[in-house]
Amino acid sequence: MKLNFLILSILVVLFGCSPSSEETFKEARSAEDQKNFPFALERYEQIVNDDTQSAYAESSQYRIALIYNNELREVEKAARAYRKFYSLFPNSKDAPVCLFLSGFLYNNDLRKQDSAKAIYEEFMQKFPNHELYTSATFELQTMGKDPGEYLHSDTTTEVAQSEESKAK
Repeated sequence: MKLNFLILSILVVLFGCSPSSEETFKEARSAEDQKNFPFALERYEQIVNDDTQSAYAESSQYRIALIYNNELREVEKAARAYRKFYSLFPNSKDAPVCLFLSGFLYNNDLRKQDSAKAIYEEFMQKFPNHELYTSATFELQTMGKDPGEYLHSDTTTEVAQSEESKAK
């Protein structure tokens, strides 16, 4: 009986003393502000992995993507982090942008056109009225082409005409 009480007491102390999502998020933001990106990523990932329903999980996953993309320039990890954001939080106001950015990185930085094409098509299907729809259309139409090919062609005009016909 004493052993059970001791084990229960230890468990209460261990789990009762773990930092809240709010505290962990503050630690991550502080680390990020100090350019300690590995520690910030560790803390943000802890929040997301512990509970995607946490009030801080959505912001944490978004921060993960931003750090990989803007600070560390680890493009593949950034693309996966944006895609993970969309998968975990499809109803977020940031979900369309994250989905588009994952496609953009796969297309323009990683040159993984099959992945980019699938993502852009999903974006266009799910968000036909989003402000980035025209950009997704353009990305699909120019995919695999040298910028010199489409900068002096009618591709930009074709995208604009396609948007006009869609609006009618």
